[in-house]
Amino acid sequence: MNKQDRWQKILKLTQEKNKVSSEEIQKECHTSIATVRRDLQQMEDLQLIQRYHGGAMCMTQVDELPMLYKSSENISEKIQIARKAASKIRNNQTIYIDAGSTTFEMIPYIHSKNITIVTIGIPHLNALMNKNIQTFVLPGIVRKSTEAITGAKTLEYLDHFYFDCAFLGTNGIHEKAGITTTNDWEAAVKEKVIHRCSQAYILADSTKFNKIYPIKYADLDDVICISEIQPFPMRYF
Repeated sequence: MNKQDRWQKILKLTQEKNKVSSEEIQKECHTSIATVRRDLQQMEDLQLIQRYHGGAMCMTQVDELPMLYKSSENISEKIQIARKAASKIRNNQTIYIDAGSTTFEMIPYIHSKNITIVTIGIPHLNALMNKNIQTFVLPGIVRKSTEAITGAKTLEYLDHFYFDCAFLGTNGIHEKAGITTTNDWEAAVKEKVIHRCSQAYILADSTKFNKIYPIKYADLDDVICISEIQPFPMRYF
């Protein structure tokens, strides 16, 4: 089990039981006690859990890992995916760029002229402004864990736009379950964006495949996947 999966499992255990021992985490994650202790220390530093002697307690309702953590994981793979994605943007287009660590990595590689980008990603804003790219920020409520703007207003305001292409993040891609995420509002926004663009791309590093999360927002046929791997049949770029 990789680090991201372990952390997600630890979050789930603490939220289900409120208090969970290191030995139980070790058993559930199939790892060493030393790895569990290191994970718990790092997760406490990010205020995801609260440690106690011998285990961890739920500190807050966090349904997925924060952007701060994700932005430091699999960075080389994400950059390669981001470069491929940015190469699809053409001059004079209107583009949707989703929140997320891999979509964020696209921004330095965007060189097309006279484009407009619409986003819900909070960290994306400064990077886009520094590139002098005309940017629209959708209204809504900021979700702390993903640093994304979402909610009913976000969904409503999408009616003002139609996109030449959209670049979306995801939590999970599964051959049978489709493309899934953790939050109802974010799923609704992604689904609506897919229906309001000529071509939707999913940016997915290797940790996203064969994972299923609670909320489905697309079938595999709805999108083209930009990834460094091709683990099962779907359209890839």
